[in-house]
Amino acid sequence: MSGCTQCGTCCLKYGMRLEASGQDIAKWMFDGREDILRHVLIRYDEKGEVSEGILWVDENGNKVASCPFLRSTEDKRYFCGIQDAKPEVCSWHFCEKYYPFD
Repeated sequence: MSGCTQCGTCCLKYGMRLEASGQDIAKWMFDGREDILRHVLIRYDEKGEVSEGILWVDENGNKVASCPFLRSTEDKRYFCGIQDAKPEVCSWHFCEKYYPFD
C-alpha cells in the first residue's frame, strides 16, 4: 500500500487471527517453503485434501503470540520477512491510519 509507514499495526493487531487458503499452502508446498509450513496448522477436508491452514503456530500446533515473520528495525519500523510468499489474507488488511474502523 502506498503511504505505508511500516508501523506494523496491521500485523501486530490482526496478524494472529488469520487462516491460509488451500492455494497458499499448495504454493508453499510446491516452492518447498518448509520455513513457512512449519508455522501452519494444516486442515484437510473429508477427501483428505488440503482445505486451509491456521496461522501461526509453534511446533506443537499451539498459536504463537506474534507472526514469526514480522521483522522490526532499530527505529521501530516493521516489515514482512516473507513478503514474496506471504499469505493472500495478509494483503487484505486496510491500514487503520488511512481507513479508521470507527
